Amino acid sequence: MNINKLYIKIVITYFKTVVIKMKKLTFTLILILSFCWQYSLRAQGGKWEVVKTVNTAPNCNECGMATANGKLYLIGNDGSHVTPVEAFDPSSLTWTKLAETPVVMHHFQAIPYKNHIYILDAFSNGGFPDQVPMSNVYSYDVKNNTWEKGGEIPAERKRAGAAAVEYKGKLYLIAGITHGHQSGTNSMFDCYDPATKSWTTLQDAPHIRDHCFASIINDKLYVVGGRNTSFRDPENKIPFFAKTVLDVDVYDFTTAKWSTLPSRLPLGSGGGNLVNLNNVLYYMGGERATETERNAPRKNTFYLDPSTSLQWIETDSLHFARNGVAASVLNNKIYVAGGSGAGMGGPPPGNLPGGPPPAGQAGNNPPDRLPPQGNMPNGPEQNHPVDLEVFILK
Repeated sequence: MNINKLYIKIVITYFKTVVIKMKKLTFTLILILSFCWQYSLRAQGGKWEVVKTVNTAPNCNECGMATANGKLYLIGNDGSHVTPVEAFDPSSLTWTKLAETPVVMHHFQAIPYKNHIYILDAFSNGGFPDQVPMSNVYSYDVKNNTWEKGGEIPAERKRAGAAAVEYKGKLYLIAGITHGHQSGTNSMFDCYDPATKSWTTLQDAPHIRDHCFASIINDKLYVVGGRNTSFRDPENKIPFFAKTVLDVDVYDFTTAKWSTLPSRLPLGSGGGNLVNLNNVLYYMGGERATETERNAPRKNTFYLDPSTSLQWIETDSLHFARNGVAASVLNNKIYVAGGSGAGMGGPPPGNLPGGPPPAGQAGNNPPDRLPPQGNMPNGPEQNHPVDLEVFILK
């Protein structure tokens, strides 16, 4: 009997020891995981710096930028004139003027693929708010400094302000707007084959949006940002600038299905930009209005690691508020260029924000009309230097 009691006591003592050790181990693991998570967040954050270039490139907005052969290629500008491609060499910190675009092009996301930069959609004719989308795909050959006219865009699928990506040799176009800044915001999804110059219509995305951007991580396409520019309030109290889309739509190429992430952008914008840096999404800039704020360009930068995080994290802000900004990744850094600094077509980044005063202060707008519609485009006469910024990870 005493032996049994002793045996029971030993077993109880053993299990108490095991439980204590497990608690300590669990606590240690929690500390380690917490440290790793915090370190991961810090590692994905970073700092924006203004790049001091040897020379300057003309101001542009609603433009696109892509990386090829170790350089940045800045393309397009809002307005009525064609503009040259501007190439930036980070080793010499110089801009070089190259071939002019074959047509006016703005409001697009540039796609690099096999030493070419493809433009699948863009506004090409007309002025705000009646811009007309271009009719053909165009590609820029970075080696030969030439443009090539690609396949014709189906009439019912022509648009601008759409997101665009490349995946396994095919080019994809998502959402956009068909009729200037008036109507036709959509969720269309199309595939362009650069080898055959042909189009295929795919399943619509979950949300309509324009002035949006997309990026690929592994086998998934992420659509972020944008707004519903087609929105019209009967009393015009809230114009379309406030109708930003916070949802992140995801297309899985392995299942050919759309879904929407539970993590939404904390603050939306139209005309921002999105890049993939080390399989982490970074969204920056753009313009937005709220019920109490007039429309204005923004400096916010957010990032999301879809594999580990359920929320977007805000990191260092841009030095200059930018709408219609171009962005691209080069040498493990994010570069941004161009963009308007004061509503649509306002002063370039670096100048003080302009635009109309808040409602009720100018004598032209009733006090109940918040916010105002923003600036009208000032046109191509704006010829100010591009302020290039670079985001460096901590």
